Amino acid sequence: MHPTSGFIALALVMFCAACGEPAPRQASPRGGSTRIVNGEPTGSAYGNVGAVMFDFGGDGLDGEDWFCSGTLISPTVFLTAAHCLQFLPASAQIYVTFAPSAAEGAAKAIPATAFHYDPAYSQKQDDPHDIGVVLLPSKRTKGISPAQLPPAGHLDALGNQNGLKDERFVNVGYGGDTTTTGQPIITYDGVRKYSFSTYMALEANWLWLHMNAATGDGGDCYGDSGGPKFLASNTNMVLALVVTGDVWCRATTKDYRVDSPSARAFLGQFVPLP
Repeated sequence: MHPTSGFIALALVMFCAACGEPAPRQASPRGGSTRIVNGEPTGSAYGNVGAVMFDFGGDGLDGEDWFCSGTLISPTVFLTAAHCLQFLPASAQIYVTFAPSAAEGAAKAIPATAFHYDPAYSQKQDDPHDIGVVLLPSKRTKGISPAQLPPAGHLDALGNQNGLKDERFVNVGYGGDTTTTGQPIITYDGVRKYSFSTYMALEANWLWLHMNAATGDGGDCYGDSGGPKFLASNTNMVLALVVTGDVWCRATTKDYRVDSPSARAFLGQFVPLP
């Protein structure tokens, strides 16, 4: 088993700790049809969304060494989930690639200068503080336009005006796809993809979205952790990041808001806040 396979097996449990047994993983040939759930390859679009990588085997980065997704929010700051970073040794050398395919980007992946996650990170359901950053050298991100962060309570303001009811959200990441019927099988190819989900609910620290393929929704799965949620009407502003959902990646995606007080308290240490 490649070390990445072992990490993804662990991530299945971390991603949905209370949801039941982890899903089976099926290897996917490069260039296959797997995708962020019910989505399509981004190509050069969403170029500020990248994959987090670590040399699990100690034999040089390759296309299987990615394990999470995230978004560049300043020339030196890459936003991802705390659970993508918490398991790593403090001295770990991690990398980020913004290539449309992790396999294609491995050779030129950007070595991080540091990484941090919210020290309050936990498994608390109301607010897990599941947010982290990877710091990158600004010269290596030249030409990539960072995504914007929202002002405080931005989603609340939209929700109060009934502005979320009919909104579609964009999911972007490098993670797995799952079968839509029968025995769930999750497959991976490390290609950056996008899909659309419709609004479900809003809580103080969570954005809930539908991802039922039968109704035309897409979503996200293991490996998309840390990846962004954009409004389809504004794909320059990251509103939440992937944290959890149903264990088979078929029904709901539960995303950690970045406009909440706790998220902003953490992010404000690394970037100016709107």
